[in-house]
Amino acid sequence: MRRIIYCSQATYDFTGEELISLLEQSRKNNDDAGLSGMLLYSSQSFLQMLEGPEEALTATYERIGRDARHTNLRLLSDVEVARPMFPEWTMGFDHIDDEELAEELEGFTPATTYPLVNPDLITNGVVAETLLSLYAKNKVQ
Repeated sequence: MRRIIYCSQATYDFTGEELISLLEQSRKNNDDAGLSGMLLYSSQSFLQMLEGPEEALTATYERIGRDARHTNLRLLSDVEVARPMFPEWTMGFDHIDDEELAEELEGFTPATTYPLVNPDLITNGVVAETLLSLYAKNKVQ
């Protein structure tokens, strides 16, 4: 089983309805592919963890890379794991605002544009995995 974590920048600010539609389609796609994961959205930026079989992850990540709704795709981590962090979630989700990020990320500056893509804040996969693991421990989706 593999786990990938990536970040990307939305090409526009998603409405609530568009986020719901994206989440519903992602959950269906992930269920069909045998994937689990978590998606965070804040200030036009995405941070996502996907877990599952390598072939399914590769195909899904390639499809994500072709999606015109975002840009600046950056793979933060691609590792073999013994077990998934989000086994019951075809796609957990949270739309977090600046105040919530400021509570979660030490040193976060709310005025930062695209915080989940910003390499000064999300420097690597370890930082991203730490943030996402908070959801695995504390959130019920």
